[in-house]
Order: sequence, then C-alpha cells, then structure tokens
Amino acid sequence: KELYRIMRVLSSEGIFEELENRTFALNDFGAALQTSVPGTVKDFVIANVGEHFPGFADLIYSVQKGKVPFDHVHGMSLWEYYKKHPELGANFGRGMTGLSGMSLHGIAANYDFKPYKTIVDVGGGNGAMMYTMLNSSPESSGIIFDEANVTEKTLQLIPENLKDRCTVATGSFFEKVPEGADLYTMKWIIHDWNDDECVQILKVCRDAMPKGAKLLIIDSVIPDNSRNKPHISKLFDIVMMACITGRERELNEFKSLLDSAGLKFNRVVQIGTEVQSIVECEKA
Repeated sequence: KELYRIMRVLSSEGIFEELENRTFALNDFGAALQTSVPGTVKDFVIANVGEHFPGFADLIYSVQKGKVPFDHVHGMSLWEYYKKHPELGANFGRGMTGLSGMSLHGIAANYDFKPYKTIVDVGGGNGAMMYTMLNSSPESSGIIFDEANVTEKTLQLIPENLKDRCTVATGSFFEKVPEGADLYTMKWIIHDWNDDECVQILKVCRDAMPKGAKLLIIDSVIPDNSRNKPHISKLFDIVMMACITGRERELNEFKSLLDSAGLKFNRVVQIGTEVQSIVECEKA
C-alpha cells in the first residue's frame, strides 16, 4: 500500500504512468531511474534523498548565515563526508557519471576536438569526458587529472582502444595541473566552488596553458533571458546551495571569473541540452 501511494504521486507528476489495477508502466522520465542506462539519474536521486536531504531541509540556514547547510547538519563538508563514507562517495560519483551521460553526446557533436594534439581534463574523475573526446578525435592524446584516490581507480577504467593515447596525472587543481597541453577541459568543476576558489583554480590552469591553448568550462549556464522562466540550472543551483560552497552562474558571472583569472572569454557553445553549455576561453 505504501509503495502504491508513492507511485501514485510520482505518476501524477509524469514520472511513471499508472495503468489499471494499480499497475504502472515506465515512460521516458521513469526510464531514467533505471540502472546503467545512458543519462541515468538513479544514483543522483539516491544521494539527494539520502545524505543531501537534510541540507535541503536546512536551507534557511544558508539564507540567514550565508553558509552551507550540509556542513551545518553533518559537521563536515560534502567532500570530507564522502571520504569518510566511501560507499556513499562511490554512489555520488556514479550519479555524476549518469548525469554526464545526458551531455557527452552533445559535447562531441557540437565541439570539434580534432585540432588539439594534447588534452587535459581537469578533475576528470572516471574519465568519461576524456574517452568521449578521444573517441571523437583519433589523433589526440589525453591526460585525466584528479586526486590520487580517484586516479588509482580511473587507471583501471581506461578502455583498451585508448590505452596508448590516455593516461592519468595526480594532484590538486588548486595547486598545479599538467603544463603545455593544447586544450584544458573542466566539466562540472567550477560550479562546485565559490568565486574566490574558482579564480584560484582558473589561475592555476592559466599558468599551465601555453599561448594559443584553450580552456573549456562545461557547466550549467543560467540564460540571461530566463527571468520568471523554468530552467534546470536554477534547480541545480539549489542543490549547490544546500550541499557545497558552489553555485550555478549566469554568463556575465563566468566572464567576471575569467577576467579575474587573466583569461579571455571567446564564446558559448550550446550542446542541445539545458544541463550544460561549453564556455570557451583562452589566455588573455
């Protein structure tokens, strides 16, 4: 009975379709809750109704204090929490991979990676972004850069057909990233941090970039003309507000960060989904 009550309200919101005799069918929205399908949101939803949920319930703390509800509730940051609870951290990582599945095809279809000989994916996680880029650019080589606890697992995930063109490097993007690449990418990195932290990360990237190199910030961009209109980036922004110091940003806010870091804005590339856009820049 209790499961039916939950399914009934989810169906009323279009997530499933209720049929006769209290049975239900998957629709396009419900299908995204399955395991191991492109664009799955299952693990992300589990995190949001699990360890993230107390932060949403404490949003008033953010409004009143300007601080992170998750930290207030759990007594530590999200990143510290996931190091303490690696099984939940692994689930969150799978959640981010699932969400990435919504945009990887659009990134490869709308941005040409072939001109770049060497690509560094900063905060590249399990490598899904890098594998997408290398598969779309057969002459390119790539470096997946992340913390040691991440890259030791990533090294085992590199596909056989990419092992001669893909490697990993370890470190903190607050301190140093691999130097001399033609292209640097950061997918869902900048939105995790406050403005000062973002400028620090961007300056580290700028210092590693040779003249003519490009940097792609792949993040949600809140549209300038979206006042009083729904956009998924505004919902993601509340997740940021509840859980970490970061935020989703409007284009002018990205431009301000780039200017502060000594980078020049080039253009925005749309990828066919509200979830993310590509902000391209280079060394000023």
